[in-house]
Amino acid sequence: MIYRPPPPFDPDAPIIVIDIGNTTTSVAAWHGGALKTPLAVATNQPLAFEETYAAHVKSAPLGRPAATVISSVVPDALERIRVHVLARQEQEALVVGETIPLPMDVAVKDKRAIGVDRVCEAAAAYDKLQAACTVVSFGTAVTVDLVDDDGVLLGGAILPGLRMQLRALHENTAALPEVQPGIPELPYGRDTTEAIQNGVCRGLTGAVRALVEAYATHLNHWPHVVATGGDVAFLAPHCDFLDTIVSDLTLRGVGLAYDKHLAEQGA
Repeated sequence: MIYRPPPPFDPDAPIIVIDIGNTTTSVAAWHGGALKTPLAVATNQPLAFEETYAAHVKSAPLGRPAATVISSVVPDALERIRVHVLARQEQEALVVGETIPLPMDVAVKDKRAIGVDRVCEAAAAYDKLQAACTVVSFGTAVTVDLVDDDGVLLGGAILPGLRMQLRALHENTAALPEVQPGIPELPYGRDTTEAIQNGVCRGLTGAVRALVEAYATHLNHWPHVVATGGDVAFLAPHCDFLDTIVSDLTLRGVGLAYDKHLAEQGA
């Protein structure tokens, strides 16, 4: 491998941001406070990630982004991607919560234990609203997090996601079939499939609504509700309490973490 010295540091150059989730890994360029060309691949498909990352590197000026910044909730995938970035760029990736700080204050019992993706999502939502908000992420797991008016992530709730619930019903019973997500026309199921879909899909939206209402009671006012995640397009039409839907919210938070880190370094 031919060694290429790292480029001169340029705080105005684009970076590559990566979010490694349990199911999906997302990659985008971040420049001037905006995401560009976000793409997603399956986390368990390393070759697909390498091709996607290479395309983003190639699109950067001179083929060298200023940095690669990662948020991850999958340790094995994080290690694999860190190794790949170092080999590909001769440059260590920056990891939110490890080599650069979390992008917002967190008031949970153990800051090291909270999912970095949740913090990035909350930071990105608050950065735009500058007010108390609830952030709902409909992913492999569903998270419902509360940020107060001062921009502090107070904590939240974690529920099994749609497919996890559907799979658990099938795998832990003798007779229940494996079904796909769906919301039947009627609120009661006329067969087993509809009963499972109503229980899981309508039940999940009801659980999220109850959590948002509990947060509103705690705050003494209704927080702005921001939704994101892989299943948000499917569930949002059935959640009339959502105010804003933002795709790639985690990636935006990763970019924000980098920008805040540069500001703290005086760059």
